[in-house]
Amino acid sequence: MEIQVYRTNSSSYQDSHFFQLEKEQLESINGVKYIKSLTEINESIPFVLISNTHTEPSELPLTLLDKTVLMVHPNSGYDNFSRNFVQNVNFPIIIGNPIRSNAVAEYTLSSIFHNFTPIKNHSHWSSDRKWSRKLLRDQKALIIGFGEIGKLIYQSLSPLCAEVDVYDPYTKDAFKNKSFHRELTDELLDEKSIIIVAASLTKSSRALIDAEFLKKINNESLIVNAARGEIINEQDLIAWLKKNEKGSAYLDVFKEEPFVPGYLHELKNINKTSHIAGVYGKLNHDIVQFEKHVIKEFMEHYSKDDLEGFKSKNEQILLTENSINYL
Repeated sequence: MEIQVYRTNSSSYQDSHFFQLEKEQLESINGVKYIKSLTEINESIPFVLISNTHTEPSELPLTLLDKTVLMVHPNSGYDNFSRNFVQNVNFPIIIGNPIRSNAVAEYTLSSIFHNFTPIKNHSHWSSDRKWSRKLLRDQKALIIGFGEIGKLIYQSLSPLCAEVDVYDPYTKDAFKNKSFHRELTDELLDEKSIIIVAASLTKSSRALIDAEFLKKINNESLIVNAARGEIINEQDLIAWLKKNEKGSAYLDVFKEEPFVPGYLHELKNINKTSHIAGVYGKLNHDIVQFEKHVIKEFMEHYSKDDLEGFKSKNEQILLTENSINYL
C-alpha cells in the first residue's frame, strides 16, 4: 500500500536537519512518500498527518481530513484537540506521551533536589562538616496526574519520601492502593510539602491550584509545574509566594508564553524556565523514531483491514472521546 505523510506544523527546535531526518526515516518505510507542501498532494493516495501543539485541527482543510487515515501527535499535551473534532473524525489519533516522559520526570526530580538539597562547592575543607538541609525522608508529596510522567515520578519518590500520594480522578488504580485518590480532599492536601503537577490541561484541571488550594497546604511547600501553565492560577500563586517566603515554586510552563523579560523577577522564591522540561539532545531523533514505529505498525494493520487491532495495540496512546476529560 501507499501512504502520504504530511507535517502540519513544526516547533522552534525543529530545523531543516530535522525535516531531512524525518523525510529520510519515514520514506525508509516501504510505500511512504513524505509531502513537504500540499501542492504535492496525490488525491488518490491516503494521508497520515503529523501535528503538534501549534496545529489547530479544526482549521485543517476538509479535503485533507477526508483523505486522512491516521493522525500522529508526537506531543504529550492534547489540549488543542476539541471533543467535537475527535468525535467526528474517522481515523485514529496517536499521542506521543512516551517521548518526553523521562525528560519531564527528570526535570521535576531535579527541581525537587535543587530545592531541598543544593550542593555547594567547598573551596576549602569544612572542619565542622555541617550541611543544613531538609531530608526528603521527612517530606510528604502529592502528585497531580498519573500518566506516563506521574508514574515515573511516583516510582522515583516513593522510596525517598515519608509519603507520596497521587490525585487523578481518572486513575484505574484508585481501588488498588491507598495512596491513589480520585477526590482532592482537605485531608489529602493537609501537611503536603511537595506538590507536583503532572496532569494534562482539562476542564477539571484548569486553575486547579488556586487560592483555596494553596490555603490547605504547608506554607513552606514546594510546587513544581512542568505540565501546563493554566493548571495553576498564577496570580493566586504569586500572592501565596509573597506571603510565604519559605514556600517555593519551580515553573517551566505559564499561562502566557513566552513570559516577558523580568517577569516575576522580584520573587526570590520562584525558579522559572522556558518550557524546556521536555527538550533534550535526542528529542528530534526520538520524535522521528516514534512516528516511524507508529506509521509502520499502522500500515501493517491497515493493509490487513485490521484497524481495530491497531487501536487495541496502542490503547494507552490512543486519543478518544472516552479516554480523556476534554476542555
